[in-house]
Amino acid sequence: MPRNRESNLELLLRMPWWVSAVLGVVSFIALRWIIPAKLDHNQALHPFAVALPKLAFLPLALFALIAVGSFLFAGKRHRLVDEQTSLEKLWETAWKDFEYLVAESFRRQGYQVEFSLGRGADGGVDLTLYRDGRTLLVQCKQWKVFSVGAPVIREMFGLMTAEQADEAIIVTSGKFTRDAQEFAAGKPIRLIDGPQLLALVQSVQTNPAAADPSPLMVEGGRKPDEVSATACPLCGKPMVLRTARRGSNAGNQFSGCSAYPACKGTRT
Repeated sequence: MPRNRESNLELLLRMPWWVSAVLGVVSFIALRWIIPAKLDHNQALHPFAVALPKLAFLPLALFALIAVGSFLFAGKRHRLVDEQTSLEKLWETAWKDFEYLVAESFRRQGYQVEFSLGRGADGGVDLTLYRDGRTLLVQCKQWKVFSVGAPVIREMFGLMTAEQADEAIIVTSGKFTRDAQEFAAGKPIRLIDGPQLLALVQSVQTNPAAADPSPLMVEGGRKPDEVSATACPLCGKPMVLRTARRGSNAGNQFSGCSAYPACKGTRT
């Protein structure tokens, strides 16, 4: 289902609470003193100059409520990150909260995060990241059942090219097909699957909850890749425990960087 263009209210709720607080104070000062002073010089507008100061408290009260909502919403985003303990919990996250979770995780990595505000209906850009002069486009897929295929990656690559962005990132709570991984290989496209996302989230948690010790079984009774606490020898990011599916080492486990394919660091 396409996502509707988001309102100015939603935009303010996503911004720091003090933005709404400042807007409230500015609007109050403008209506209470600045605008009436300008209108008072015009006889025809004199009634407005008298009425506006009496209404100045209305926008102040409205922005104050939005500031409180923004403060509470920020707390929700923080909890979404800090309370992730397992893939199962990640899968239970609602699709909109999933986007907030990804945004907050990247924000804690030092990125400036901008929401799409409807720029791309479902299938387009959800987040835009800025850091060190680079622009990264992010698409979030809260898919715990279906694998993200190559068509999604191709579309995102086209958007990245059109926007002249430096990198595209596709994040899913599930996994990617082999075709998707092969298409992304060698391109400035980062694929983050469920285990990698969990590793990313847990690496930026400020008050991490206790990890879920219960085994999680999927697809034919196999246990999904587990998050490894080992740091990548190339970039220092968390490692993910994987099972080789091809080559002479097929069936053997190894630790791969959670930033793959951007980083191909491994440990055996």
